[in-house]
Amino acid sequence: MPTSWYQAVPAIIDLVHMDGPQSILDIGVGFGKYGVLLRESIDIPYERYDKKTWHLQLDGIEGFEGYNNPIHDYVYNKMYYGNIFSVLPTLTQKYDTLLLIDVLEHFDKEEGLSLIDELLEVTNKSLIVSTPIMPAPQGDYLGNILETHKSRWNVVDFVDFDYHFSQVKVGNNGANIFKFYPTKKKRRKSFKWKDKSLKIGYLLPHQNLTGGLKMLLTQMEMLKKKGHHVTAYYRGVEGQRALPAWTDVEVDREVIIPPLEPFNKYVEECDVVVAGWLSQLLDLKDTNTPVFYWEQGHEWLFGDIPEYNNINNITLHLQSCYKSGIPITSVSELVSRALMARYDIPSEVISNGIDVNVYKPIEKNEDKELLTVLLVGNPHLRFKAFNDAIEALQIAWNRGLRFQVKWVCQSPPNVQTIFPIETIIHPKQEVLIQCYQEADLFLFTSWYEGFGMPPLEAMSCGTPVITSNCGGVMEYAVSEYNCLLADPGDVEQFAYHLERLLKDKELRKSLSEKGRETALPLRYENVVLKIEEYMRKLI
Repeated sequence: MPTSWYQAVPAIIDLVHMDGPQSILDIGVGFGKYGVLLRESIDIPYERYDKKTWHLQLDGIEGFEGYNNPIHDYVYNKMYYGNIFSVLPTLTQKYDTLLLIDVLEHFDKEEGLSLIDELLEVTNKSLIVSTPIMPAPQGDYLGNILETHKSRWNVVDFVDFDYHFSQVKVGNNGANIFKFYPTKKKRRKSFKWKDKSLKIGYLLPHQNLTGGLKMLLTQMEMLKKKGHHVTAYYRGVEGQRALPAWTDVEVDREVIIPPLEPFNKYVEECDVVVAGWLSQLLDLKDTNTPVFYWEQGHEWLFGDIPEYNNINNITLHLQSCYKSGIPITSVSELVSRALMARYDIPSEVISNGIDVNVYKPIEKNEDKELLTVLLVGNPHLRFKAFNDAIEALQIAWNRGLRFQVKWVCQSPPNVQTIFPIETIIHPKQEVLIQCYQEADLFLFTSWYEGFGMPPLEAMSCGTPVITSNCGGVMEYAVSEYNCLLADPGDVEQFAYHLERLLKDKELRKSLSEKGRETALPLRYENVVLKIEEYMRKLI
């Protein structure tokens, strides 16, 4: 959006004043807040109230002319509208100080670094950059596609520059602030390395139809489409496939690792390896190949160990795995916080993504006699809380509501219901997607989730969502905007939301539209860029 953390203002203004500038170029003006503040702090204190008496030359660049307003015309000496790379060659002077406030995250990494290179050519003293510590998922805003978030920036991204770094925390987020200084030495660029395809290995943990494995397979598929060589590894027996039978994902090679054989000699040909389960970290900790583990969350990470006599052994095992020294990334801020709290491990967040071209809406008959409520997940996983879903549905049925239920699951559920229910066991992915598309509403009752992919899949298909506030879904779920939220275990609240959606056609339509809008910025094309970036940084 055309604004920024106001808490970062004092630090940024102080950095400007250190330059004692006579000319400033504000890039990405937005509303014009910094223009006003710079006039307030540089001209107005010296009784230069009339625009004709201002000493500071203050110019601005804005990529989206729709943000034009009277502040632009009054506060700035000159405004340029258009693409930054097109505007820069037209400038006829250098400026003492350049501002790039909450702009860099709208470029991918190589484009952003190139922009910094070019900006340092037109400053005499410094370039001041502010960028969110954790940019939120964001697409276009008010019709401005330039507002899409494409990258997250850290200190190590700027190792080839001369800069000063500071940070302003705002809750769990805030601003990273960098002050770059122009030097005669040029940055070492790595365009060839960016374009180099990688040999990537994925160690699959099992072959069951689970959300976690689906996400690993999707990563593999997307990376292969981008030209990388992808190998699937699986510990099994001769004649077995590494990929599960239920997936249509294709890779360049499948390798079966015999039982008790070490992983190391099989993966040494890879540029980078992704561990699919944390126990694999103990086998991989001594390999020379760069390895990382993408933590999606699991019962033990959330302290869900029902058998008390196993707590100590499991805790020691987790400690040894997480402390193996292998880098760990997290699927969500929730998982990242859990790793920090339990194991003092900082982890970069690489979110889940979704193929919005596959998970897409279809035309539905909104006036059909019985609406379909969809459930998706393993009925035998306790934390999925399907007992709560069944109870809430039975409460709604007892109140006179009529509907049908479809349950996509890995094995038959052992339930007796007073409402009609159809179970679909271990379907192909195209069948699962069709179930999302045809459903009239989706019910999700988990106690906790590292991310919670099924509600996002439903949203992407334009299916209204009722979900528990299970932690991970808060990466994208906003109550009464793109879903209806209930506290985990609150079956009365679930039943109330079921009643609302079953009765209210307009509410279903609104949640359908907002859900689809929510999914679009999380398209996998954006996520895979972060995965590539992390892999290259690791190598």
